[in-house]
Amino acid sequence: MSLRHHPIMNTINLAAGGLQYLINGRTPGEAYQSMIRLFCQTSGASNDRLASLVSHIKPPVQLPQARGVAGDFDAATLARITAGIDERGYHVFEQRLSPELCDRLTAFALQAPCSVRAIGEASDRQVERYVPDNPIGVRYDLSTQSVIDNADVQSIMADASIIAVAQSYLRSLPLIDVMTMWWSTACQGQPDSLAAQYFHFDMDRIKWLKFFIYLTDTGPEQGPHCYVEGSHRTGGIPATLLKKGYARLTDEEVRTSYPPDKLIEFTAPRGTILAEDTRGLHKGKHLASGHRLMLQLQFSNSLFGGDYTPTHFTKIVDPGLQAAAQRFPRIFTNYLRLQGTPPG
Repeated sequence: MSLRHHPIMNTINLAAGGLQYLINGRTPGEAYQSMIRLFCQTSGASNDRLASLVSHIKPPVQLPQARGVAGDFDAATLARITAGIDERGYHVFEQRLSPELCDRLTAFALQAPCSVRAIGEASDRQVERYVPDNPIGVRYDLSTQSVIDNADVQSIMADASIIAVAQSYLRSLPLIDVMTMWWSTACQGQPDSLAAQYFHFDMDRIKWLKFFIYLTDTGPEQGPHCYVEGSHRTGGIPATLLKKGYARLTDEEVRTSYPPDKLIEFTAPRGTILAEDTRGLHKGKHLASGHRLMLQLQFSNSLFGGDYTPTHFTKIVDPGLQAAAQRFPRIFTNYLRLQGTPPG
């Protein structure tokens, strides 16, 4: 191990980068890489300590009643959901999005501009929309701007049940972060690492919780989301895999490290909502037929980490989001143009 990558140097780089972040709201690249290396070197303990610190700096706030698209939760139910995610790394909600809401979001996704990496091309191509009968790539990512400006998406971003679960799991003020929506297709005969079809762990932030919402029925052949139960916990990823760093892993590498009952495939009808700590190993299974539409929301305890191009609402058209942003602007700071606001 080079001195530059030694845990002590990574700790120093991370601390220095944290100070810079507090000053200007930007994460230095070397500090971000040090956070990733420390995660691998400590089997996740470094992120646990950072998350505990953030919880003291930005404690949870009093939220409205946790009622919304994911369910109607009292304090005891929230505690049970949180305990389940703590233990397993995920929770599948019994309540689903209504068929009408799924229909509207699907219609929107069939008309929105996308970026796609066509087979045989080295860079993404911008296309006017996804054409189901003639896919040219395995994944079509909708424009983030069009996604966050959509009224139905905005209502989900402000949903009280989802925000409550995020805050309960993070043990701190949740910040909505990394909004994405994409089509996955079966136009290629093998998995694609760039389409997240190999096992991997995420490490964009210190601590986060993702919500995956299936907007199409997803069976075994339509690319179900896959997860290694318990791999999000400290020590949950074996050192032999962490030595590979922030890398994609084959199914064989994962199967030899975990018992079969820990490898979960989430086949589910459209409207299903899945909360997951993607610090654990996960992937989207390669599609054998059809297509899959997914909406993803991420809530983080801090925006320290990966450097994303800022995207702000050009308009707020959902009354629920308007009210929530006025009452809890810090939750939406990543998508609001707030002047003089300290970094998240």
